[in-house]
Amino acid sequence: MKRPNLILYLLLLSFWACSPDKHLETIFRQADSLLAERPDSALYLLETLADTCNLSASESAYYALLLARATDKCEKSLLPCDSLLDLALDYYDSDQKERAITLLYKGRLEIEMEQSERAIGFLLEGLDIIRNYPEEIETKRHLLSSLGNEYYNARLYEKAKNTFDELYRCCYTDKDKAIALYNLGHYYSIIGENDSAIFCQRKALEYGVMQKDSAMVDLFTGKLSAVYSAQEQYDSALYYAKQSLLWHSQKEKPSVHYNNIGHIFYLKDNLDSAAYYMNKSLEDSSRLSLKEKASILLNLGCIKEEQENYLECTDLLFQFIEIVDSVYRTNQSTKIEQLVHQYDIKEKLSRAQQKNESVLKNIVAAFIFGGLILVLFFQYRINKQNKLKIVIEQNLRQARERYKNLEHSIAESQRIISLLQKKQVDFSQENERYKLEIKEREAIIEKLTFEKENLRIWLFKQSAIYKKILRLSTQEVNCKKELLVLGNSDQKKLKEVVWELFADFISDMKIHYSLLTEEDLLYLCLEKAELSNQTIALCFGNTDTHIIAQRKYRIKERMNRDYR
Repeated sequence: MKRPNLILYLLLLSFWACSPDKHLETIFRQADSLLAERPDSALYLLETLADTCNLSASESAYYALLLARATDKCEKSLLPCDSLLDLALDYYDSDQKERAITLLYKGRLEIEMEQSERAIGFLLEGLDIIRNYPEEIETKRHLLSSLGNEYYNARLYEKAKNTFDELYRCCYTDKDKAIALYNLGHYYSIIGENDSAIFCQRKALEYGVMQKDSAMVDLFTGKLSAVYSAQEQYDSALYYAKQSLLWHSQKEKPSVHYNNIGHIFYLKDNLDSAAYYMNKSLEDSSRLSLKEKASILLNLGCIKEEQENYLECTDLLFQFIEIVDSVYRTNQSTKIEQLVHQYDIKEKLSRAQQKNESVLKNIVAAFIFGGLILVLFFQYRINKQNKLKIVIEQNLRQARERYKNLEHSIAESQRIISLLQKKQVDFSQENERYKLEIKEREAIIEKLTFEKENLRIWLFKQSAIYKKILRLSTQEVNCKKELLVLGNSDQKKLKEVVWELFADFISDMKIHYSLLTEEDLLYLCLEKAELSNQTIALCFGNTDTHIIAQRKYRIKERMNRDYR
């Protein structure tokens, strides 16, 4: 419906605002008919109606469903629908399909406000109701899709997989199957089953190509590119990134796609191609989100730094800082909205508590009783953990004493070897016996040194900073940019622990290789502690192992110069 015709239609409706219910039903049917193809027109109609009509309970409930559907289809915030959805929940019975639809949009509203626990509760309740209505397959698919995504966000991956398996069984069109397979592929990529992830993503891509749906093919090829990039199969990642670019809508400039291609070239160390595509993505920066633009500017700054173009690098980094400040201010505004919504929820709970004082007294009594039980239980757990902590501290003290004894034994053995070597000159007749004893002592030293190294690594692994490093190394994210790294304070703690445990190793390296910096020595100690390049990168506050490769090269050069 064209906008002038729609306005004329609304003017006619304004004359019927206080007319019998059949006119209101006509308005609702008109809005319902517009939802499929013109949801923006339906939303405009419903928002105007909300300001001119006084609705009954049943009309308010139905109006809430129509408004929520139109708002969701227009990809707008569901916050204005919150109070209306609450009215609908109060009106519809627990076995009505309309309640399940209301719960779907209530759950999505809570997802928008990052209230994941409440959202999952609403979606599960809606799913229980809608299973009694086999004909409502569309609503069931939407509930399963939203619930599966929330399970992903909560890292309940097995539940997410089961949900999307059920979603796949509900699909009867190739398009729906493609979406379900895409989500299953995302699950397998998260748990590290890359072959299964690629299989599902390729199957989803086949369905998308058969449907000739450019938006779906664009999405699926982009995801395949990301999966291959995560596996460091950059040629395959580049192929699918370019395929995504080919399927991209010609109505919009493919800024994000150019950025993805540039990032892959950057990972391949092809800096010129990376800079070319990243600059192309910035040609129409209005198509990029602030975070995407900031990421591109940061990557370009790194490229210019590696190319030793420090003037352009500084300019790019200044632009990056300006965007980060803007994002921070936007996030602060969003947090205020969330706090307001949380305050509204508390107000509703308070009113409900006033209506049910007798019930709440029993609940409070039960809660207090349960709280006492929990306090006793946690006190028991705390005491048990304290005892365990004491045992661990005793073991650590014994290990440190053993470590000192080993150092003393090694030093004593070295002293004895020195004496034996001196005597060897004076007493040639005992040369063979001394040689044998020297070999035995050297074998003892080698064994003690090996034991010392193992104990040194064990002591390092018992430290709190190592356990934090271990948690960082086991992160599961979609993109390297989302990895958490070790902060400055934790890096200082790590340095203190390493300097204490590897003091002799560090001293020896300083004697032989005076050009090595403290950062070089820290890297050598972490490598000696059997940490992977990725984990060492996180310890230095980086997510890219390319930085570690550069450091190894510089260390090798400095050692060679010292040797010469």
